[in-house]
Amino acid sequence: MKASYFQRGSEQIDRKALDALQLRRLRATAKLVYQKVPFYKGEMKRLGVAPGDIRRLSDITKLPFTVKNDLRDAYPFGMMAAPLEKCVELHASSGTTGKPVTVCYTPHDLDVWSDVMARCLTMSGLTKKDVFQNPIPYGLFTGAFGFHYGAQKVGALVVPAGGGQTERQLQLMMDYGVTFISGVASYAAHLGQKAAEMGLNPAKDLKVRNGLFGAEFFTSGLKERISEAWDMDVHDIYGLTEMCGPGVSTDCDMHDGLHLWEDHFIVEILDPKTLEPVEAEEEGEVVLTTITKEGMPLLRYRTRDISFLLDTRKCECGRTHVKHAPVKARTDDMFIVKGTNVYPSQVESVLMRFPAVGSNYRIVLYRTGLLDQMRVEVEARRKMPDRDAEILAREIQDGIHSVVTLRPEVKVLPPGSIEQVTVKAKRVVDERPK
Repeated sequence: MKASYFQRGSEQIDRKALDALQLRRLRATAKLVYQKVPFYKGEMKRLGVAPGDIRRLSDITKLPFTVKNDLRDAYPFGMMAAPLEKCVELHASSGTTGKPVTVCYTPHDLDVWSDVMARCLTMSGLTKKDVFQNPIPYGLFTGAFGFHYGAQKVGALVVPAGGGQTERQLQLMMDYGVTFISGVASYAAHLGQKAAEMGLNPAKDLKVRNGLFGAEFFTSGLKERISEAWDMDVHDIYGLTEMCGPGVSTDCDMHDGLHLWEDHFIVEILDPKTLEPVEAEEEGEVVLTTITKEGMPLLRYRTRDISFLLDTRKCECGRTHVKHAPVKARTDDMFIVKGTNVYPSQVESVLMRFPAVGSNYRIVLYRTGLLDQMRVEVEARRKMPDRDAEILAREIQDGIHSVVTLRPEVKVLPPGSIEQVTVKAKRVVDERPK
């Protein structure tokens, strides 16, 4: 283990002991929300279940589901299990598709969040000897604070750079000898591209050799591109505001799945239509239950994320917590054009095959007459003649057609044509009339 914060007792816990711990914490959580959260008390009564009915882990299926609209209907504090005077921090989702999901943290919740983030960062190579740069906007969004708290707990020197100002980010890396960075994968790729424009070779002129990225889906192709540009060991982190923020799971050095911290979260993979469990290695919707939260515990939260559990109980890294595949897509990210189901990740997987393509792209949906249309706009890595851009666009078009059986319009744009963000890139722009 290369980790200074590696928690052998927690991360290599025996399966039987972990199951017992989960059950004890699940029972306590069910009792807490039944007593403190009117929504859950009402739902549990409707289903005819009481906290005392949870006698084994499989009894989790007796408990009600929670969906995002339940949280929005209770906005801002209706799902709280702790009074506000016992909470010390508030975070919220972006709220781009409705009321923001608001979560309040007790001091205990912040300790847990810091702890799982420290585990994730340590698994990704962070030690107290590292200089850790955090190029994520600080604010209501959970990302920056989660990384910040976790890195501090590890004992690394934190550079709270915040979002944006790409040239300044690179200058800070040079000035302070930064060795580890966080953020979203597309921004890491953008930083590497900007460094090249400034005459820098990230792999030779900068000391960054480890990175942990989340907040958006990124394909293995983009991961490889970042790794090659920076000579970096790239790790993937999974989380969501409703759980704590980032910190639910991360991949170890085996890079064959993300360890999910089962002493704090219970994971189910369910068929999104029938809501029945699926087998290991079979794709379904990730459903999570918090079992250590005080401020806003959640039962069986439907994340809408599509993944599967790996059919293994112990990893070569020594950790015993279950592993899941990188999230493939989100059910509500899927869109339909001309009867074809399309996920943005499918488009990205094609784009990353072309060395001349940059990391920034968007999918524009529009309508011509009564027909829905799709246009993929992608930046070239470097300026190119119009003729070359047209040839590349046709090759991309053919590649997308081979994956989704749809032949979209493709435009190859000059570098810097699409706005670069440091939190979550908006990959799909829907201009169709409502």
